[in-house]
Amino acid sequence: MASLKNQFHDLGHGPLRNAVLLGIVSIPFTIGINWAFAFDGVQVLPLFIACVASGYLSRSQRVNGMQAGIVTGISGGIPILFWQSGVAISAWWGNPILVDVVGDSWLMNASSAGAGVLTAGILTGVLIVVGIIGGLLGQWMDDRFSGEQPVNRETERA
Repeated sequence: MASLKNQFHDLGHGPLRNAVLLGIVSIPFTIGINWAFAFDGVQVLPLFIACVASGYLSRSQRVNGMQAGIVTGISGGIPILFWQSGVAISAWWGNPILVDVVGDSWLMNASSAGAGVLTAGILTGVLIVVGIIGGLLGQWMDDRFSGEQPVNRETERA
């Protein structure tokens, strides 16, 4: 239990603080672009840009760019996760085909809730992949374009 407490402390006060803050800063832009421009899908471009920035800034925090990208992707993707899970629940709730199969019973409610949970699980995986790709891209950009020599971030933490 103590290690879990230390991990949460590291997210708010430690080397991953910038990653969390970049994820939180991307939330209004993600909501805005999805509200204004995307009607049938979810746009994660602001979140991806935040993951790239997090990976780029990871050298100054002595953190692996992939780890910083994952933290940014999860912290900035929480609204997407909740919104899409709600959309899945509302799509399954009262669906005429589902009502014909199971009737208007507790099974329909359970399948609707299951669809929401499944959507949340799949989207968590997608957000992790977006974070990994963005963080590694940002780390590569930092290694490629900065004047410093590439460092081994894993040995630097020890």
